[in-house]
This record gives sequence, C-alpha cells and structure tokens, in this order.
Amino acid sequence: MINPNSAFSVFIVNSLDKAKVFYGDNFGFNTAFQSEWYLHLVSPTGIQVAFMLPNQPTQPDIFHKTYSGDGIIFSLEVNDVDSAYSYAKDNFLNVVLELRSEEWGQRHFSLEDPNGVYIDIVQTIELSEEYQSGYDHK
Repeated sequence: MINPNSAFSVFIVNSLDKAKVFYGDNFGFNTAFQSEWYLHLVSPTGIQVAFMLPNQPTQPDIFHKTYSGDGIIFSLEVNDVDSAYSYAKDNFLNVVLELRSEEWGQRHFSLEDPNGVYIDIVQTIELSEEYQSGYDHK
C-alpha cells in the first residue's frame, strides 16, 4: 500500500504570473517556491497547488502539454459560500456556474481562473435523504 502524507495538484499553464496574482489576491495563497518555470503556492490553511509552464526540457513528455480546461475540477471548500460568491461577483471574477444548492450536500458556485482552471467553491450543507446512504456513517 502507498501511504500519502500530503497532496497537491500541478496545473501546466501558460502564465505563472497570472496564477500567482489570482490565487494570492483572491484566496490568500502565498508562494512556497518559484522558479522561472514552476510556481508552488500554499494557503494560510495549508492547501497547496502548483503551476508549471509547458514544454519544460527537464520534464518528461507526459508533462509537456498545457492544461486544456477539461476533465478536472479544483474544489475549494469554504465556511461561507454565500460570502465567497458575493466577493467573486463584487470583484468581477469569472463566475461560470452561478450559486446553487445541490441535493448531494453542497452549496457551490464555480469560477474559471485566468489560465482556464475551473474552481468549484463549495460549502457542505444538509443532503437529501436519497444521498445519505452513500456516506459511510462509521
């Protein structure tokens, strides 16, 4: 068995500067490490995310393509999604899914960052009876 002790996503994007400003200004992420082709950010609560420029000769071919925007959601859980939504609207962030409540126990909205990464801002809420059986109640 592999026993991870931490996790973070690395998005291959065209602009490290845009990522640094966007995540710093809007989510409070700070730079943990930066080179000319790699940026590693960490939030005050310990959430980590990284960004890398495409086609780096030091990286294997499988890590060369730029993130296409499809097939992944970067979720950030918050304590007050309504407040987060107001902030996003007031600051003209690119909201691509309006605020809504879901039967599976989430109230959320989604943003698109300047590099095309979709961010789902979520808050856990009471879920419907239909979805309660899907949770392990140990």
